[in-house]
Amino acid sequence: MSVEVFTLGGWDLQKDGRSLFTGSRRSHKSLELLKYFIANRGKRLSPDSIVENLWDDADLVDSKNTLRTQIFRLRQMLQEEELLGKSGNDSSPFNLVCEGGFYIFTLGKGCTVDTDLFEKEIREADAKQHSDPNLAIGHYERAVRLYQGAYLAEISNCEWTFPLHTHYSRLYVQSLLRLFTLLKGQGRHSEIVEYFEQAVCHEPLEESLHLCFLEALLALNQYSVALSHYNYITERMSRELAVRPSAAMKSIYRRITAGEQNVHRADLSDLSRNFSQCDDPDGALYCDLEYFRIIYNLEERRRMRGSRNTFLGLATISGAGNDLFPARMEIACKGLKRILEDSLRRGDVFTQWNQYQMILLLTDTKQEGLILVGSRIQKRFEKQVGKGFLTVMMEFTPFSDVPSHYLEQINR
Repeated sequence: MSVEVFTLGGWDLQKDGRSLFTGSRRSHKSLELLKYFIANRGKRLSPDSIVENLWDDADLVDSKNTLRTQIFRLRQMLQEEELLGKSGNDSSPFNLVCEGGFYIFTLGKGCTVDTDLFEKEIREADAKQHSDPNLAIGHYERAVRLYQGAYLAEISNCEWTFPLHTHYSRLYVQSLLRLFTLLKGQGRHSEIVEYFEQAVCHEPLEESLHLCFLEALLALNQYSVALSHYNYITERMSRELAVRPSAAMKSIYRRITAGEQNVHRADLSDLSRNFSQCDDPDGALYCDLEYFRIIYNLEERRRMRGSRNTFLGLATISGAGNDLFPARMEIACKGLKRILEDSLRRGDVFTQWNQYQMILLLTDTKQEGLILVGSRIQKRFEKQVGKGFLTVMMEFTPFSDVPSHYLEQINR
């Protein structure tokens, strides 16, 4: 029998590949107690410390009796699943004993916890990063894959989980940075980009990761993507953390706008003109379709974790007959782009989908405000661009309602 405990990104307990308690009607306090015991396995835990950490509630009467009741229920629950021996048998996956007034919870044979595997891979990678970089890369990659999110994410607001949450988050970022260093040394910049796109949904505002991502983009000569990302993340950090770009971020910004360091001086003026056409920092962020896909997938992952409201919008220019000639549509699209930059908020993102349409990504937005946003854009377009010949139709839908075939088109 194999028993696996998952804590990174959310709780699960599996026996021979079968989830035991996910979505079950088991006592909430009993499951919370089990999580606490697993997190503090091998330690001597006094009843007072358990009660203080788990049920420090003024309405809780006779908390020590409550603890004894919950431990009795926990024993029953684990014994029903053959996870706990009735006499503390070491062959059981779990063992729970009371010695000298202290509770001690230990793991038996055949039981693994994802955090133990996570730290083991990191230790082995750290030991080999100088002597055998390829072997170290393999260990770091396995560690990164094991990290599926914050420690016990479903109860991350509980005070007792905070030190563990911080510990594993720090190890995750540290492992990523060391992995990026090894990959960079072998010129594997595309892999850095791929790992960053996965990591950013777990650590969206970790500056060191964004710096590595920007470095990789520069190495791949993707200057326009790097510039768009720099504008996006610095604006977001300013809005959410009230911090300005650090010296390191300013330094990489100068490298982005300067272009490749080893190009001939005769080419620098062309590069300067290209990079000077950046997005207005006071308006919405306009980016190319490739970078929009990256932001879109990031927001989709954040939405799945229930972190904020996100809406997808579509602005479609329409008219009749000669009004849709390519030359006129090009002028109309430029006008619509200018209007969207001025009408949307900082932090909103949009891109051109085709010659008739713009895709919008609006975050932290209330649905009732979308009518006003759409109406404002339509009025400005009619006055500045359409002039009675062209109109723009605005559509908005929550991420959760976006048809699957439309998501596939965006990510194609």
